[in-house]
Amino acid sequence: FTAHYTLSRSGITVGETIRTLSPAPNGEFIYQSVAHATGLLARFLKDEIIERSRWVYQDDSIRPLSFITQRHGGKKERITRQIFDWEKRIATHTRDSEASQIPLAAHTQDKLSYQILLMHDLKKGMKHLEYTIAESDKSNIYNFAILGEEVLTTALGTLRTLKIRRIGDERNTTVWCAINLHYLPVKLEQHSDDDGHLELKIVSVQGM
Repeated sequence: FTAHYTLSRSGITVGETIRTLSPAPNGEFIYQSVAHATGLLARFLKDEIIERSRWVYQDDSIRPLSFITQRHGGKKERITRQIFDWEKRIATHTRDSEASQIPLAAHTQDKLSYQILLMHDLKKGMKHLEYTIAESDKSNIYNFAILGEEVLTTALGTLRTLKIRRIGDERNTTVWCAINLHYLPVKLEQHSDDDGHLELKIVSVQGM
């Protein structure tokens, strides 16, 4: 699928995000997110951020193989890579010329792959939503609570959604997942002292 979202801050549209899930050779999948500023802000912020997760579906779960973040178009180009070695149970994170390693617990995800696994788990009716996420120098646990169903009016029309909220998150992240779109996130809200109120809303989706 390909899903387009707008990003707004305190009610003002500041950017857009395009997320794409596509098959790759050898039974692998690529999940990619591309984000950039729009409107007047795009004149000053030229950065485009590309995140790309490569993974396989294994044992009724997702096993990430690599995760890459590219920032380009602005003053400084930057690429970070994360390679998952499941035989050695080690994730290697490389940024510029620096590299670090962390141990891999079973079912560890990257920052993108867990989003697909979350959709998969919701479709299975799972209530316990806990994910170990490999970051640069440590692993973090993401926990989500199910708040119940809610009907949303979106650019796609009226949708039945399941509302979930991340527990213990400083940004107070809440996500609405469309039940009839395989639990695709169609709205996300975050509140923080630094960024204020951020909102990601779906504009269109193809392939679902």
